Amino acid sequence: MSHDDEPYAAEPLRIEAKREGSEAIIVLVGEFDITGTEQFWAHVSQVVEARPVSVTIEARGLTFVDSSGLAAMVRAHEAATEAGVAFRVSEPSPPVCRLVEIFGLESLLLHE
Repeated sequence: MSHDDEPYAAEPLRIEAKREGSEAIIVLVGEFDITGTEQFWAHVSQVVEARPVSVTIEARGLTFVDSSGLAAMVRAHEAATEAGVAFRVSEPSPPVCRLVEIFGLESLLLHE
């Protein structure tokens, strides 16, 4: 079996939530698809309930994102907005930028 014939091994989503002063940061690394949405939402819910001034999703470590991962980020934006918490996606990786562009969500998720 050649190297090209090996099955693709997905990199599971890893999430780290941290605080820097009044800002909450959620770091995403790996592949963000349907299998990671529940874990992501658990982190977002906990962070938003603490009412930080802002929530930043650090997305430079995402190697893949599909529509369910993107929908989870939109849902996180909505939850933060409803709670009066600023929300942004920081340093989006090329896969994130591409999907956001395809769905026309630049103004919602990629404003600085």
